[in-house]
Amino acid sequence: MTECSSQWKELWAGNHAILANEQVGADTWKIALDAPELAERAKPGQFLMLRLPECADPLLGRPFGIFNADVATGRVEAVYAVVGKGTRRLAALKPGDRLELWGPLGNGWNAALRAESTAPKRLALVAGGVGCVPFYLLMKELASGARYAGTKATFVYGARNAERLCCVDEFRALGLDAALVTEDGSVGKRGFVTAALPEILPKETAPEDVQILACGPTPMLRAVANWSAGRGYECWTSLESPMACGMGLCFSCVVDWRADDGTWDYKRACVDGPVFDAARLKWD
Repeated sequence: MTECSSQWKELWAGNHAILANEQVGADTWKIALDAPELAERAKPGQFLMLRLPECADPLLGRPFGIFNADVATGRVEAVYAVVGKGTRRLAALKPGDRLELWGPLGNGWNAALRAESTAPKRLALVAGGVGCVPFYLLMKELASGARYAGTKATFVYGARNAERLCCVDEFRALGLDAALVTEDGSVGKRGFVTAALPEILPKETAPEDVQILACGPTPMLRAVANWSAGRGYECWTSLESPMACGMGLCFSCVVDWRADDGTWDYKRACVDGPVFDAARLKWD
């Protein structure tokens, strides 16, 4: 049995009812689905594939990060930006309409998280735009003490302006430290997310005590990865790669990845990621 077919057996797929589909920011929507089996299996940082049923335009599904999953109610939420034909049609759907979905997919933040015995003293969760999505489930675990008990975690969330920050109240309700950053200064610190990092992680912070997790557009991830490397900090990034199948069959989401011997190879963001050690990725 191949790796892909083995993973497919572990996925949960089907046609499911929409519970809610609401705008939560500028060109940003949150959709909730009745998907109890997926809710039970979802881990922080994983994603799912959504497809309009009986629709040939667009034909393929689209990847969406899992924002929240409630085992008790079976409710699964995803947040997405409206950027093209597929997401415009998705935003037009109403409660009671149905969608095809399969997942959960990807390695999620489990690929990055250390054993409790070596947990970092300082953890920075750095998000840009809808890159906030894969952090909510992880932040719930951090807030409950289920992960990294004793670690000081700070959520750094940036966007072009205040209107493009989404679900801020939900993140704040978790009770973790949060720093907002906007390029125009309309809320929080003015500039890019990297402008907030020196205050959260001052130079005297020992590299072995720090871990940075980041998700957002590639230019932001590149900047965070380079800043982290300059300080000697461990950094993991969740890539927002275009995908067609989500199961490693089509190889449309490959990224350059450095092997242990220093040579370059390819990894599929859908099955090998989307979370990768930033030091092993080619950012140039």
